[in-house]
This record gives sequence, structure tokens and C-alpha cells, in this order.
Amino acid sequence: MFDWKDEYSCGIKRIDDEHKKLFGIGNSIYKLATDENRLDYFDRILDLVDDLKDYTAYHFKDEEKVMSMYDYPGYEEQKRVHDRFINKIQNLDLEEIDENQQDAVLKLLNFIYNWITNHILGMDLKIKDYFESLKPSELLRKKER
Repeated sequence: MFDWKDEYSCGIKRIDDEHKKLFGIGNSIYKLATDENRLDYFDRILDLVDDLKDYTAYHFKDEEKVMSMYDYPGYEEQKRVHDRFINKIQNLDLEEIDENQQDAVLKLLNFIYNWITNHILGMDLKIKDYFESLKPSELLRKKER
């Protein structure tokens, strides 16, 4: 389900690598959701949600640092969207997840898949366009600050 495609690449290796890691977490959630041998896997769900929280916070901070360093004009909008995502993940209803684990995992999976793919294709690729619009001398000058 979470297959990396070249079209997701924003051309910044470290951000692309981090996006691939998020896809990996998504794939772990997908495997859990489709594992027919699991009846009660609440602990594993919590582990994956924690992984998602931790890695997303790390990735967003790193991505925002790159955007800030290069005066990316969409920084504030990206930051707001990132903050909303983190807030959503941090406020998952764990009791609801425990009561209906399969349904909760499928909802989480759908949310994450749609958010990650839409965010990368809709917002992060604008970073690529911005970087491509800069002259090499502008990139060096901004990076040196």
C-alpha cells in the first residue's frame, strides 16, 4: 500500500529518505491491519502510533529547518499543517482503538496514507519547485547562513 514512487521525490535526499521512513511505518501499520492471525494487538498498535508520533515530529522539525534555512515562502503554511497532523496523532482515542482494534487500525491506515501522499504531492513538491527556481549561488549563500 505504501509504495514509494519517484513522483514523491522532492529532490532533497534527507527529506526523501525521511519520507521513505514514514512510508515504512505506514507499511508496518498496513501489515498489522491485514494480519488475519491477530485478535488482540493493542500493544502493537500503540507501538506503531508511538513510532509515528516520534518519527513524524523528528521529520517535521528537520523539514521545517531546511525550509527556514532557505527562506521557503510556504514555511508558515507547512508548519500549520504539520502541527495539525501531530495534534491529530497525539489525540487519538486509545480507548476507542482498544474497543475495536481492526476498525481503528484501518481508519488510522486510511488517514495516514491519504495524509502522507496528499501532503507530499500537494505541499512538499512545492519545495522542490522552489529549490529548482533558485540559482546555485543563492543556494550556497542561503546555506552558509
